[in-house]
Amino acid sequence: MRTPLLFLALLLASLGHAELIVEGVDAELQRNVRSYVALAGEPCDAESWLVRRRFRAVVAEVETALQPYGYYDPIIETALEQTADCWKATVRIDAGKPITLRNVAIAVEAAPEDRDNFADLIAAPDLSAGSRLLHSDYESLKESLQIRAAERGYVEAVFLENSIDVWPEEHAADLALNFASGPRYEFGEIALTQSILDETLVRAFLDFEPGMPYDNRLLTRAYNDLSRSGYFKRIELMPEFERAANRQLPVSIVLEPADRIEYTIGLGISTDTGPRARAGFQNRRVNDRGHRLQTDLSVSTVLQGLSAEYRKPLTDPRTEWLSYTSGLSSENTDSSKSDTGRIGVRRSKQIKPEWMRTLSLDLNYDRYDIGGAESSSRLVLPGIVYDHKRADLDLFPTRGRRLTLELRGAANALGSDTSFMQTIVGARIVRSLSADSRLLARATVGVTAQSEFSELPPSVRFFAGGDESVRGFGYETLGPTDELGNVIGGSNLLVASIEYEHKLRNNFYGAIFVDAGNAFDDLNVDAAISAGLGVIWRSPVGPLRFYLAHPLNKSDRNVRLHIRLGADL
Repeated sequence: MRTPLLFLALLLASLGHAELIVEGVDAELQRNVRSYVALAGEPCDAESWLVRRRFRAVVAEVETALQPYGYYDPIIETALEQTADCWKATVRIDAGKPITLRNVAIAVEAAPEDRDNFADLIAAPDLSAGSRLLHSDYESLKESLQIRAAERGYVEAVFLENSIDVWPEEHAADLALNFASGPRYEFGEIALTQSILDETLVRAFLDFEPGMPYDNRLLTRAYNDLSRSGYFKRIELMPEFERAANRQLPVSIVLEPADRIEYTIGLGISTDTGPRARAGFQNRRVNDRGHRLQTDLSVSTVLQGLSAEYRKPLTDPRTEWLSYTSGLSSENTDSSKSDTGRIGVRRSKQIKPEWMRTLSLDLNYDRYDIGGAESSSRLVLPGIVYDHKRADLDLFPTRGRRLTLELRGAANALGSDTSFMQTIVGARIVRSLSADSRLLARATVGVTAQSEFSELPPSVRFFAGGDESVRGFGYETLGPTDELGNVIGGSNLLVASIEYEHKLRNNFYGAIFVDAGNAFDDLNVDAAISAGLGVIWRSPVGPLRFYLAHPLNKSDRNVRLHIRLGADL
């Protein structure tokens, strides 16, 4: 076998390698020169006469390649070596002194009320007197003006003048650019083609109407809002420039429905709940008013639940809706056992671009066993939640934050078995320290004012420990205890965590973390502390996390495995 392999190696070694060597300029100019020089594309076995012809054109091609960068009088030396097998060419370049802009005249002719639409573009500092001439900056400005005009409805916009006069011997250039915007068009007829929802509901997704100044950003916003609604699988919003007349620009909107019925099935695992299964049903369009119905069934060794939600959009279907909810759940933890039935109503509204407010009123009935004592509870729970989220990415952000503020309570006067007021504040922050590392921090604070703590069911008491609390301790195994040592929960909660992640390879990251906190009464926190290591796989559906956590205090000092799948914020 050695003889054929040796022959192949000698054959490959004997093959020549065509080469164009460019010297004297930086890497960017080298790349541009190679893209212009036709000789660079000829193989070793090209005809000798063709190589020589290509070589004679090299100087002119190099000059052309340098001009977009402002070099108009370079000194170029070339050399060609040809053998029977191949060729090699060398180009040595002294680019010389670059051309600078001497006289720059950039203007936009527009009505006074329209000039602000172009002011940021014509103030570009790269095209000022004394700057180096770069043709790409000039072409970029021209393109930006044309795009801006199209986006803002200046259908008749034209260049009255656009020229660059270069004086190589003076190393100077004169630039003139005069852009006339013409009149700004308004939105004309808005033709809506769909047979899915009530037309009034669909038009509520639009921030524009006939007679308003045309702005393509409003079309983009409408497209995004319609897409996020889940009602449609095909969305077309097109300005009809060919039909523009009398300073009116018609818009055509064509919508096709998404599947009305959706079924979902999922399997998962976490240390808190163990293996779990989920099945869901959703009707995206119960009627032409956009009402929805959604049900979910979840089963795990710790928690089983069935929930339903009927939701309808309100005045603005993008930001405001009313939901009727119900649910049955059964939870069995190391601390308590409880069965809960719930019905409620919620009104959610986006009050700012990144802030959501939810008003709620729930009727809960709990039967529970905690600390060896069985009891039941009826709670009428009004509440309000403010939720703020900002992130550059949904599943694995490099920079983001989330803040949640919840206030809820119950009172005997409203039909509850007990009275209490509870505030819960949660915060999460993600920051990139480098291209390959992130810092994650979270904290949760809960405070309860109650008339009689023993009357509160487990669903409104605070516990600590678990995947999303203090790792290294079991799910809801931390908190005040009774005289027999049973964890019965606390009226207050303070939990914090900090975690550093660094990329290991591909989509795998290593992590190191410290958690601390506990549920408590009065001001006696008695924080449980843990630390550990983790491995994170950045999966297509969100980060899958494996942690080994070691308690640093308390009686339980065993290392505990935590598994969790879910977004960071």
